[in-house]
Amino acid sequence: MKITYFQRKAIPNFHFSVEIIFSDVRKHLPADVQYSVEICRYYSRGLFPRIYDTIEAFFRSGEINHVTGDISFIGILLPARKTIHTILDCVYMKRSSGIRQWVYRLFWIRIPARRCRFITTISEASKAEIVEYARCPADKVKVIPIALSSVFKRAERSYRWEKPRVLLVGAAPNKNIANILEALKDIPCFVRIVGQLNPVFKAFLEQHGIEHEYEWGLNIDQMYDRYRDTDLLVFASTYEGFGMPIIEAQACGTLVVTSNISSMPEVGGTGAVYVDPYSVDSIREGIRNVIGDPSLRERLLASGFDNVKRFNPGAISNMYLELYKQI
Repeated sequence: MKITYFQRKAIPNFHFSVEIIFSDVRKHLPADVQYSVEICRYYSRGLFPRIYDTIEAFFRSGEINHVTGDISFIGILLPARKTIHTILDCVYMKRSSGIRQWVYRLFWIRIPARRCRFITTISEASKAEIVEYARCPADKVKVIPIALSSVFKRAERSYRWEKPRVLLVGAAPNKNIANILEALKDIPCFVRIVGQLNPVFKAFLEQHGIEHEYEWGLNIDQMYDRYRDTDLLVFASTYEGFGMPIIEAQACGTLVVTSNISSMPEVGGTGAVYVDPYSVDSIREGIRNVIGDPSLRERLLASGFDNVKRFNPGAISNMYLELYKQI
């Protein structure tokens, strides 16, 4: 059996998730499974680079084709019976409208869904969206969670609940940073934001005298260090296809406050405190509950360590292998 993986040309310091996910999957495939990784020549920007990458994918077609990430349009010319698409989420549908949204729906979801044997996605929440947008049978879409990298593991550490270190990961609109900072402004803490500097957020932090730092472009080992040096991850997004920071934090022994919508309860299990991301009061209450309740923290830690066992890379790799065998 030989699998040809198609991956986007990753933008440096911007694209991470898909590349890490399938690197871990491939490490756990059986020795008798051969694979190659075909990386698009161009970034997924503009019409002609995308047409070129689509045509090139046709000539690189293999025994089994697996198109990963947000380049599902390149699978249009691949043989449908031998092709799998992984669509992580439909966030681009949420961020667009009009003609742009129609193009995304047609070339990123609907046509690729018809030109493949299976679609895989990372949560039941994402599956429901894909089925709706693609108008395809639900049993064509298989939920295979993200494998947790072995980099993220339990380590000896100390906590500082008198003035906790709070981590925010990502600064895109769905990360809900404005509401989170509003919730934190009256809570003594140190805030670290991993994401590109936003002058509005920085001005808010300085105005309210909140100790903070910004950084971005971190590699996976640096992210592990940040979780290990953090008491609390606040990840109150308004939308997530999965929410990888939730299980990365849990694996490292970092407490988690996250949203009660989208895929986040599905991912966090009983190892997180859930809040309404649209309510500053709800976010603030969730954070204060974790800071002020030692017994709650103990329960969350134990549940978090247990929860991450579901995302073992070997088990996730076997789920993909079963689909390859069906093809």
